[in-house]
Amino acid sequence: MKKINETFVCVHCGYHVPLAARTCRNHCPRCFVSLHVDGKIPGDRASACDGWMYPVDYKLLNGDYKILFACASCGKQHRNKRAIDDEVTCLPDLIKEYRSRFLQQ
Repeated sequence: MKKINETFVCVHCGYHVPLAARTCRNHCPRCFVSLHVDGKIPGDRASACDGWMYPVDYKLLNGDYKILFACASCGKQHRNKRAIDDEVTCLPDLIKEYRSRFLQQ
């Protein structure tokens, strides 16, 4: 299985997202929104959902941020490691905003 690491334009904020240094990135390092494009393996681009995914929680484990994302379309959740250029200082406020605007039913 080939992993795909590519640049993209964020669907939420329009930022031109560069290649990730250590992983196959699927979220914006500024607003943390992504599309549900991966299946079981990060970078496989095997999901047909294409729903918008939002960060809903995060934890600092062993000095590394683990961010929990949830798909607003199908509800799938998964954790991603923080990319080195992710702007994590804004993450708590973004999670609150996304929960109130998009994730409450």
